[in-house]
Formats: sequence, structure tokens, C-alpha cells
Amino acid sequence: MLVSAGVFTLLSWAAVAAALWPIYQHPSFLLLAGVAVPLGVLLVVGGLLAKWRGEGVLLAAVALFIIVGVPLAVPGRALYGVLPEPQGLLELVSGVVLGWRQLVTIELPVADYQALLVPALVLLLAGPVLTASIALRTRRPALAALVPLLAFALAVALGSERVPLPAGTAVALAVVLLLWLVVQGRHRRADAVRSGAVPSSTTAVTGGRAAVARPVVGALILLLLSGGIGAAAVAIAPPEQQRTVLRSLTEPPFDPRALPSPLAAYRTAFLPGAVEAPAVRVSGLPSGARLRVATLDSYDGVVFAVGSEQVDAASGRFERIPTRRDVTGIEGDPIEVDLVIEQPIGPWLPTIGEFAAIRFDGDDAADVRDRFVVNDVTGTAALIGGVDAGRAYRLTALQPVLAPPELDELAPGAAAVPAIAAVPDELRTWFQAVTVEAEGPGPRLAAAIAALQEQGYISHGVGEDEPPSRSGHSLDRLAELVTARPMLGDAEQYAAAAALLAREAGFPSRVVLGYAPAGSGDLVLRGADLTAWIEIDAAGLGWIPVDVMPPEREIPPAEPDEPIPVTRPQNAVQPPVEDPPVRDDQAPPEIEPGDAPVDDSLLALVLLILTITAAVLLALGLIAAPFIGIVAAKARRRRRRRRKGDAVRRILAGWREVTDAAVDRGIPLPAGGTRRELALAIGRPQAAVLARVADRADYAPEAPPLEEVDRVWQAVDAVRASLAVDGTRRERWRAAVSTRSLRRYPGRARPRGGASR
Repeated sequence: MLVSAGVFTLLSWAAVAAALWPIYQHPSFLLLAGVAVPLGVLLVVGGLLAKWRGEGVLLAAVALFIIVGVPLAVPGRALYGVLPEPQGLLELVSGVVLGWRQLVTIELPVADYQALLVPALVLLLAGPVLTASIALRTRRPALAALVPLLAFALAVALGSERVPLPAGTAVALAVVLLLWLVVQGRHRRADAVRSGAVPSSTTAVTGGRAAVARPVVGALILLLLSGGIGAAAVAIAPPEQQRTVLRSLTEPPFDPRALPSPLAAYRTAFLPGAVEAPAVRVSGLPSGARLRVATLDSYDGVVFAVGSEQVDAASGRFERIPTRRDVTGIEGDPIEVDLVIEQPIGPWLPTIGEFAAIRFDGDDAADVRDRFVVNDVTGTAALIGGVDAGRAYRLTALQPVLAPPELDELAPGAAAVPAIAAVPDELRTWFQAVTVEAEGPGPRLAAAIAALQEQGYISHGVGEDEPPSRSGHSLDRLAELVTARPMLGDAEQYAAAAALLAREAGFPSRVVLGYAPAGSGDLVLRGADLTAWIEIDAAGLGWIPVDVMPPEREIPPAEPDEPIPVTRPQNAVQPPVEDPPVRDDQAPPEIEPGDAPVDDSLLALVLLILTITAAVLLALGLIAAPFIGIVAAKARRRRRRRRKGDAVRRILAGWREVTDAAVDRGIPLPAGGTRRELALAIGRPQAAVLARVADRADYAPEAPPLEEVDRVWQAVDAVRASLAVDGTRRERWRAAVSTRSLRRYPGRARPRGGASR
């Protein structure tokens, strides 16, 4: 029994560790699993051989967790990889409560980042201890199979939305659990034969083997049928690429929708003092690379923003990346670029190509890394709390190698983007006029972009030699853009208009704010280099950049205003969108470069304390729940015994309450003893009186009077009180939460009339 329980625990928790592997994917996790699981099993086996009580095993498990916790789960805080630092112990303890939420709000895999291995250590140490304890120390060892089963479900729920379900691991765990149930059946059969409860003849043994084999064969057939049906269902209707897990239901730690639109701050880069000042210093920039500051895909009629307040857009979910982003399967040349931010734009951090990894410079690099978040859909990155001037970092990314084809050769893709709240009628009329001879989404978009570049002129409206040009990209500003003669604006207006035109042509589109330098190598980008372009989703190609800015040229004099008839042409087929309600117009926000969200430290501290307190209270409540349930079950049983049934049943139930109280106190009762013998074992005079009263009520021909019932239960309360007085407070607590009286025990006989319950 000892060997089979140990092997079952090791194998079942090895399957759980395999389910946790996609979350970590780091050698530190393999070391943790390889040490924690065997240690948990050895602890229970050693405690059993040393005859420890359950409390002793629990205390030993806690001590073992503290001893090995920092080296295994917080290796960065262990001196020489073994000795724990005080900060490491603090992170270990806090990780028990806070690590679970952090694990579902960070990009996977997490490797050994911070203290995120602590939840794995809790599962892979406490789980085997609980499993082996149930298997070796309880009367229902088969229930031990529930612990790894629940842990496996939790491991799957903590995983990634994009990783398929570990079907192979699930089948392996099911086989292990099935074999454990089979072994338990054989052990029970052998124990019954040795105790003489079952004949040990050849016929009986053969019948026992058949009785064990039948459910095994049936379970195996059921398992094979379930697997075959599941495989057929997957072949007929493949599951979605993404599945719902805990991180799907968790709010991200950074919400860009609460911040002003960075595109609204575009023109501040061209103010005197900023236009020629260094904005970003770049080293090792490849030719043709673009620096992405922010990607904006939702438009409410006032501003383009990152994400959407009306729908749960994927572009609005930012997550921390502990080590590097998985770029497997993405084509491109690997590059490394060093950047220094001189003029920050809010919290946004410029990136290049397909982001893979980042490394910050400086003494505070570790703290800054904890504030770094990135959106996996758009590649936009940010620092929670804002980017400080002079921030230096190194980017590792993939640079696309193929040049996109001409616009008129493209077909719309199927990427889902937030819906456009409204499009100016003047812009639709202009689009219809310039694309009248084009057929198809690609040619219509190419004609619209070409007309925008041909008719448009660049004016930021901030210089003395520039004609007036309003900032902003609201509906009325974009209407003015296409109706004024000449067409005046800058990258803010042209990119916003082009994104709406692409939607009219049927392409999913978004605006990108960033830098598109003409050179390569080591460059100093200034405020005047800030620009904007659009990206469209093309079938078979994904998101590709499209330049929309007109060339720099002399601006002609303004022409007299001519009324333009407004028609309402039939709209082209829109790309897949998530429809939000139309928002009321609001004033465009103002943002200055370098602005960061206000950080109320006191409020943050109070919220942190409240969060930790709530988590601790929740944990204590979960721990206390089983004990509260036991006490409540006993109280309900005692109340039912006192009030339910006739006089005989209530008197016999009172005697049963006395024997249950004695069993919970640990008093051994003789198996098969009479009530008088049980009363002698209990050792209370009132118990002997109650035994005689119960015998008389049970065997006398006449029913006892109801007044005697009240006297019996008064005596029952007196016996229970006398048992409690003799013991210590610890013994009284142990008796209150003991489950012995809820199970069958020697001397427990069902009274007449079913009074046992």
C-alpha cells in the first residue's frame, strides 16, 4: 500500500507538472518540479513511519516550504543559489497570495520571472502532501485521486488562450487515476480476505478478481470510446484557436482607454523648442525600419484611441512580458536596436518590427522592467507610470523581409477591429468622387490614397510662414480637410482620413503614430521626424504599412469656397468589426510630451493593503470553511435528534449523542458492547443512568412519557459538558472539528426507528 500510494502520487503530479510546463518553459521549473513532488511524498511517508499526527505533517510541510521556497521559486533572491535573502522570503510569502493574479495578467511563458514560480511550488509541494496523506492516512484512499484531478484543471485554467488543451497529458493522468482505483480495489479485497469477512476459497478469489476486472474493462472501454468520440468531433468541427481561461476573464493591469489619445498630441512636437530638439536616439537601425510609438484602431468621432471603451478590443489588452515574446512562426530578420528616449510621449515606448524582447539599462532596470507592458496584437508598448526622459533600452525584434505589393493588388483581410462610430458625409462624397473609375477594394483604396497625396498640402499651422491649419481629427476637422481649397493638414489629419477611407473601401485599418526615418544605422530623430501612417489588413499578408502623407511642396493661395453637393453613396462592405454605440462628442484631450498619469501613492498603498487583507481573509475563510461545516453539521444533527420523532426515538437519539461525543473526544469504545459497557468506557455517572433509561425505552412494552425526553436530553447536555471540562482548550477544539462521529465506529449501532441521524 505504501509503495503503490507513493508511485501513484509521483505519477499523477508529474502529469500536473506537465500541464504547468507551457506556463513557465524554463529549466528552473523543471528543477522545482523534480524536487518539490518527491519531497512532498517523502514527507508524508516519513511522517507515517514516525507516527506523526496530521498536525505534525502540516507543520513540517510549512517548514519545508519556507526552507526550499526561495531557492526553488525565487532563485534570483537566493545567495549562491541556496541561502534565502530577506527580500526573497518576503516575495515568497506574498507570492502565495498575490502570485496567482500576477500569473494571469502577464504574457506567457513567465520562466523564473520575479516570484511567479511560487504558485507552481504551492501546487507541486502541497498537492503531493495532501494526495499522499489522503491515500495513506484516511479510510477513503480512493478520494486522493480528486486532488491531482482538480490541480490539473487549475493548471489548464492558468494557461494561455492560444495553447491547445493538453489532451495527451489528460489521457495519461486518467490512466494513472484509473490504475490507482484498481489497486485500491485489490487492496480492499485483500484486506477483507485477511480479516475473514470474505471467504478465501479459490471461487471467492476468482469472483473477486472478476469483480475487480469488470469495472476496469468497462472504464477502459469508456475511456477509449470517449477519446474516439472526442477525436471525431475535433476532426469534424475543429475548436477555435483561442479558448477561454482565467486570463481571458481578468482585467489587464494597464488600461490605455483611460489615457488621452497620443495622436491628439501630435502637433506639440512641432512647437518651437521641440521641433528641432532630439526626441529619440537610435543605434543599429536597419534600413526601412519604422519606430512605432502607438497603434490606434478605434474612432469615436473625436479622436483615434488605443483600444475601445465600448467593446473589449484585443488591441486594448496590455500584458507584462517577463523574458521575451514568443515569435515562433513569424517571418523576419532578427535585429537588435538601442534606443534612448529624449522626448517621451506619455507612457508610450517606441518599438520596431515584431517585438521579441527588451532589456533596460540603468540601476533601476529591474523596477522599470516590472512596469513594462506590451500589446500582442498591435506591438504597442508602454511603461506604467510614464516614460522618463533619458530612458535607454535595447530592443530585440524581427524586421519584415518582404516588401508589400501595390495597393491595387490587395484584397481586404478578416481582422476584427473596433467599429468606426461615424464618418463625415463630406469624406464619403469625396471618396466616391475620386474612386468613380476604380473597381474593387484594392483599386478604390489606391485611388483614394493617390488623390489624398495629390490634392493635399502639409501645414502644421504653428510657424509664422505656414498658413492656418487646425489641429485635431474630429468629424468636422476631417470634413474641412476634404472641402477646403487647398487641402491643408499634417500627418494627424491625413492618417485619420486615410484610415476612414480604408474602412470605406472594406479594409480593416488603424493609425500608427511613430517615426519613419529615411536613413539607417545611428540616428538622432527630432520632433520634426514624428509622423503617422496607416496599416491595413490584407488577405494573406496581414497588417502592412501604407504611407499617406503628401510630398513637401509650396502651398498655393486659398481658393474661394465652392459649395460641394453632399450625396450619400452606397457604402462598401465594411471589415469585421465589433459594433459599439455612438458616443457623444467631447472636447479633444490635450497631452504634452512626457505627461504621465498622476500616481496617488497613498491611494495605491491603501488599495494594496485592502487587497492583501481581502486575500488573507479569503484564504483564512477557505481554510476554515471545512471546520465550520463540520461544526454546523453536528449542531444540525443534534437539533434534529432532540426534536424529531416520538419519545422512544428521541431518547435513543440522546444516547447516540453521548456516544458520538465520547468518540469525538478520543475515548475508545468496545466493539459490539452493550450500552452499560459503553457507559463504563465513557466513565461518567450520568452516562450509566442514560444507558439504563435507553435500555428501558428500547425494550419496555409501554412508551415513555414526553417529560422523560426532556430529562434525558438535560442529562445528555450534562455528559457533554463534563467531557469538555476535563480536557484542554486544544482538545475541545479538536473534538469540535472531529469527523469520527460522522463515520462508522466500533460500538455504533443504529437505534430503532433510524435515530442515528
